[in-house]
Amino acid sequence: MKPTTGRILKTVLISLAVLLIATGIATYLVIDALTNTRIYQDFDQHTELFVVPEHPFNLDQAIQEQKAFTMPYTNESFSILWGTDFHLRRGPFSNRKKIYGLLEKAFEETNPDLTVISGDLLFSFDSLKMLTEFADFMQQHNRFWALSFGNHDGQYAHDKPTLANLLDAYPTAIFSQGESWVAGNSNYPIVLTKDGQPMQAIMLLDSHDSRIYEGGVIAPDYIYPSQIAWYRWVEDGLGQVPLYTFIHIPLPEFRLLWESGDAIGVKLDKTINAPLENTGLFAAMQEKMHTVAVFSGHNHLNDFFGSWEGINLHFGRSASYGSYGSRFHSKGLKTITLFADGRPYEVATYTVDDWNL
Repeated sequence: MKPTTGRILKTVLISLAVLLIATGIATYLVIDALTNTRIYQDFDQHTELFVVPEHPFNLDQAIQEQKAFTMPYTNESFSILWGTDFHLRRGPFSNRKKIYGLLEKAFEETNPDLTVISGDLLFSFDSLKMLTEFADFMQQHNRFWALSFGNHDGQYAHDKPTLANLLDAYPTAIFSQGESWVAGNSNYPIVLTKDGQPMQAIMLLDSHDSRIYEGGVIAPDYIYPSQIAWYRWVEDGLGQVPLYTFIHIPLPEFRLLWESGDAIGVKLDKTINAPLENTGLFAAMQEKMHTVAVFSGHNHLNDFFGSWEGINLHFGRSASYGSYGSRFHSKGLKTITLFADGRPYEVATYTVDDWNL
């Protein structure tokens, strides 16, 4: 007995409904995993144990141990291409080609001496493969680059030490896991030199992931006491060298700057997603005032800057096509130009609109 047209149509509709439900559940699980996977430290700012070395920070020794690097000025200026929140991943709507296109255009237009990525380069279940792809891209373009880890880089299948070990194989990747006594996996300085003399230093800090605060509130993790001690240790060892610091998650002072009304730029995110506790890195920077500026990302729709209690704070321009964004806030990158003759540094913003990408 042949099935009737009505029965065939009913079967098709039921099959489509089941397929739609299954697709919806799978999509929800993927989105939930990407947005809610978090990593927590098993210590806090009050229980962290560490010992600062008795000997002063020595740049030559740190270079030998691959815990610090130097880069020379080739003329009177040193150009940094600064990017944040690339969120590289595979799958629908990742638009990785647009990110690579943006970088290629930036290389062509600005010819940076160094590219610095302040966290969330990755947002992928297979972050090792994504990091390999990016490192290959930078190697093929013969571009030196440095990375400070953000909250998404070490999530899912591969942790930060695994990712860090991969970068050892790439000559253009200027990266170190840093001192073993310091919390995190990307705390290290890059010292810029002119005729062999230190001129400025780029300080990179791991921003970690998330923390459960009092009352069960989940919010961004903070900079740990060992990192602050490391910052002071390196600063003392370098002497009178201006410092330019890159982190992913903004310090609480970024929020204070915006609330003061003195910031220049935009805040399109509802909040400045900073740690809920201030562990004192900014206060440590103020002790000797060698820190000139702090550069941060994390909030994709914020792009502002200003001076807060003597130190300049800069929010980056997100380059992410694989995460949340806005058609009213163009993706982009920034350049930071430092000078060997003591002139103030300069910052410029380039967006996909500027380059018609």
